Amino acid sequence: MGKNKDLGLPFGDGMEKVAVAFDIDGTLIHNDEINFDTRTLLAWFVAQKWKNVDIIVWSGGGKQYAKSKIRLVLPSVEDKVKFYSKLEYPVIRAKYDKIIAIDDIQDTRLGDVNLIVRNK
Repeated sequence: MGKNKDLGLPFGDGMEKVAVAFDIDGTLIHNDEINFDTRTLLAWFVAQKWKNVDIIVWSGGGKQYAKSKIRLVLPSVEDKVKFYSKLEYPVIRAKYDKIIAIDDIQDTRLGDVNLIVRNK
């Protein structure tokens, strides 16, 4: 068994599949300018090479829109992230045990954890 069980800490049967999902408009790009803080966070998540985490870039404007915009924000991650339309949410929800959504919309509930960027 694993170390957590040996230590009397919470443990599970296997790794949870987690998605960290970055929105484009208002989050990675705000008022036609790159949000460098959020871009840095995206680059950091990609660089970690997690065992159980997929990095997603998504948009309400669709998968192709998200893909075209990431080329402006951080082209080096294009082949290291998954792209989705937010309208594909039911498909995404079915693939992951947990979703961390990073967005600018205050009332978003797309993730199990919703991190809302401050743009002002």
